[in-house]
Amino acid sequence: MSIIFSVSLFFLSFAPLWISIVFIDAKNIVTGRDTWVEVVSIIIITIHAIVSSLILWNELKLKQRSGEKIYKLVSCSEEKSISAEYLLSYILPLFAFDFTQWDQLVLFLIFYVTLAFLCIKHKYFSINVILEIFRYRFYSCSIENEDHLIIDKKIIARCKLELMNGADICLSSLNNEYSILRSVE
Repeated sequence: MSIIFSVSLFFLSFAPLWISIVFIDAKNIVTGRDTWVEVVSIIIITIHAIVSSLILWNELKLKQRSGEKIYKLVSCSEEKSISAEYLLSYILPLFAFDFTQWDQLVLFLIFYVTLAFLCIKHKYFSINVILEIFRYRFYSCSIENEDHLIIDKKIIARCKLELMNGADICLSSLNNEYSILRSVE
């Protein structure tokens, strides 16, 4: 997983926050309480969201990639707790910040940059609302490689993978823990 993809995925994992900030800033502009900070904030968030979305789409779209491997799907189950993990990790802590106060914005940036550093450095891949909107699901799977070794892997797929036990699947690795389903053979 490239650093650019990691940064984009991390930024998009905070999509509800960015939407909230744009709403607050737009409200301040409409009510006449705007400053240049609100305008700059909206521009930066919008540009970063567009660029990050394009990078995410390009990385996840189905296309031939080097490093793809064929495995036999032995068993799998859909991860159901990931949405709760997302809410607890990314959304709830953000209620502690008041983005209309500059000192609170600085505190948020310290929190955000620290979390970004850790997630990007360790290539942490987390579910986010954007992936949910595009109907990606996370699965815990046991797969068999060409040497007939069973490997436990987390797989991201848009199809119902639990219905395909025994099928040969083509996977592309996103990081050490996650792979994305490219095709079913």
